[in-house]
Amino acid sequence: MHAFTHIRIHAARTAELAAEAAEWHLAHESAPTAPALRDRLGEVLVAAGIRLMQPAHVHARIHQRTT
Repeated sequence: MHAFTHIRIHAARTAELAAEAAEWHLAHESAPTAPALRDRLGEVLVAAGIRLMQPAHVHARIHQRTT
């Protein structure tokens, strides 16, 4: 009797874990572009931060060369 109860508990827990794993996979497969978008946004923010840390005269020289 005890073994049967243990098997049922184990089967129920295994089913819960399988359902959680399936949900996780579906969530990550449905949004494959999210990491790429996050990476691109990070690159843009880093570039903006580097640009803001440069002295103003560097920006002026770059602007004069492009015009």
